[in-house]
Amino acid sequence: MTQFVMRGLMHPADQGGKTGERCVLHLDMDAYFASVEQRDIPIYRGRPLVVCHTSSDFCSHGVVATASYEARPWGVKAGMSVWEARSRCPQARFVHADIPKYLENARRILRICERRSHRIEVFSIDEVFLDLTPALRSLPPGEERWEAAWRLGEALKEDIRRELRLTASVGIGPNKLVAKMASEFRKPDGLTVIRPEQLPGILAPLPVDKLVGVGARMRRNLRAMGIETVGDLARAPREALEWRFGIMGRLLWKAARGEDDSPVARSGEGHEVKSFGHSLSLRGGTDDLECLENTLLGLVDAVTRRMRRDGYLGRTVSLRLRVGYAMGYARARTLEEYTDLSSPVYAAARELLRREASSGLWREPVTTVGVSVSQLRRREEGKQVTIWDCMDQREEKLTVALDALRDRYGEGVVTRASLLGDFALSGMNLAR
Repeated sequence: MTQFVMRGLMHPADQGGKTGERCVLHLDMDAYFASVEQRDIPIYRGRPLVVCHTSSDFCSHGVVATASYEARPWGVKAGMSVWEARSRCPQARFVHADIPKYLENARRILRICERRSHRIEVFSIDEVFLDLTPALRSLPPGEERWEAAWRLGEALKEDIRRELRLTASVGIGPNKLVAKMASEFRKPDGLTVIRPEQLPGILAPLPVDKLVGVGARMRRNLRAMGIETVGDLARAPREALEWRFGIMGRLLWKAARGEDDSPVARSGEGHEVKSFGHSLSLRGGTDDLECLENTLLGLVDAVTRRMRRDGYLGRTVSLRLRVGYAMGYARARTLEEYTDLSSPVYAAARELLRREASSGLWREPVTTVGVSVSQLRRREEGKQVTIWDCMDQREEKLTVALDALRDRYGEGVVTRASLLGDFALSGMNLAR
C-alpha cells in the first residue's frame, strides 16, 4: 500500500473541488510491452508471448515484465521468475524487453492524451491520469456530465487504436483511486464509468485485494481480522484499523469507501518534496529503549537539519519500526504547529516509540528504526507564532548557530553528548 501513497494516490487534496464535482480518467494500456511486440512482429500475434527483464540471451533467467493475454490463462504474470513462467507455459515465446521502443510509444500516447486534457499525470510507463473536470465544467453535474466523460473516454481509446494500433482500458470516476479501480473492471479494451452515487456499493463485493495497494501481506492481515471484501473493510471500525495499521489503516478505510482527494498533478508538479525521512538498520536488533531513543534523536536531528537546509516546515511526524525481520509498521502524530526544530519532532516520535514499547507487542528485538516528517510547506509561507515561541526562543537561536557552524566547519564539528555512544548519530552524518 505504501507505494501508492508515496506515488500520489490517497493523499490530502491541495487543489480541485468536491469529490462529486471532479471527473478523473485513468488510462491503462493492455499488456503494454507484449502488445507493442505483437503489433510490430506478426509471428507473435495470437500466441502466448512473455516479455522479460533479463540479461540472458536465451531469456533463461530474470523476471517477467509483461505477459500477453494469450499467456495469462497459464498463470503467467508480471514479476514472476522466467523459470516459473517457462514451466507454466513452455509453448510461449520469450523475448527481451525493448525499453527505448516502449518509451517512444509512451511519449506518443502522452501526446494523444494532451489533446483531451491539459492536466495529465504520468503514473507509470503504461498508465496515465487525466483530469477531465475543466473540459466538462460547462456541463451541469449529473448524468449529462458523465455521459460526456464516457464519450471522451471512447474517443481517446479510438485515437490510440487508430494511430498506434494498440488497445487500452479506461476507467472514469470522481477521483483517481476510483478511476484506477474502474479501469480494471473490463480488461482488455474496456471502458467503465463509476459515478459518485454508485459509491461505495459498487466496490463492496470485490475481494479486498482488488483495492489499490492491498497486496498479499496486507490481505493476510485483513483476513485475520475477518475482512474478506472491500465492503467488509468499509464497514470495519476506523479506530480498529488505525490501531492495527496506523496511518495506513485510515487510508485503507477511506479507500474502501471510494474516498480519495489526491489531485491529478501536471507534469513536473509530482517532483515537489512530500516528506523528509531517515531510517537505520540495527545490526542484531535491540530492545533497549534508551538505545532506541538515542537512535531516534540522531535520526530526528538529521531530518530536521535537511528540512532547514531546503527551507521546509513540517507538521506530521511518522515513526517506522521493524521488529525482528518480518513485522514492520508505522505510527504517526500530527503536531499543532508547523516546525523545523528537533525538539517538537523528537518529542512526538519518542512518545510514539514509548507507546509501542509499552504495548507488549514486541516479541523480538527492533531491527530498523525510521522517522519522517510530512505535511510540508515552504518556510517562505510563514511560521505561525505561538505563545510558546514568545516565551522561549532559545532553541531556535541555538539551532541557527549550530547550523552555521556545521555549514562552515562540517557536520562533525558539534555533536549532542547523548549521541557520542555506539551509534554516533549526529546531524548530517545521516543526511545524504
